[in-house]
Amino acid sequence: MNKFLVLVSSVAVAALATSASAHHSAVQFDFTKQVPIKGTVTHFRAINPHMQLILRVKDAKGERLVEFEGHSTNNMYRNGYRKGMVNEGDVITINVAPLKNGADGGYVVSADLAGGTHFGMVSRSLDAAKIQQQAEGK
Repeated sequence: MNKFLVLVSSVAVAALATSASAHHSAVQFDFTKQVPIKGTVTHFRAINPHMQLILRVKDAKGERLVEFEGHSTNNMYRNGYRKGMVNEGDVITINVAPLKNGADGGYVVSADLAGGTHFGMVSRSLDAAKIQQQAEGK
């Protein structure tokens, strides 16, 4: 019986460790900065655990596709997002916490849509530490 209990406990611990490690932290993003990026939406999914967004961006580096992530659907909803607000082909401006390594991409903090509609995971007035805490689900 003891061997069975040890086996079941080991399997349970392994399963919990796997699910806990599946969610990554937001440490790769620089939440002390917010960079505005304008582009055309080529892919958008408001899903959990993170929103997925790909924009076609044209800037000094040229034209390219850039991938971004954002907060969970429920947190986006609490901060103004509604289903159908963002669609492929829309031109939007997003404010992102850029990647610390300088690569393209980042964490979407807020978005400004055509017509002036705004949504974001936090108020524009909150500090970087609070933004990072929300991004990490704390």
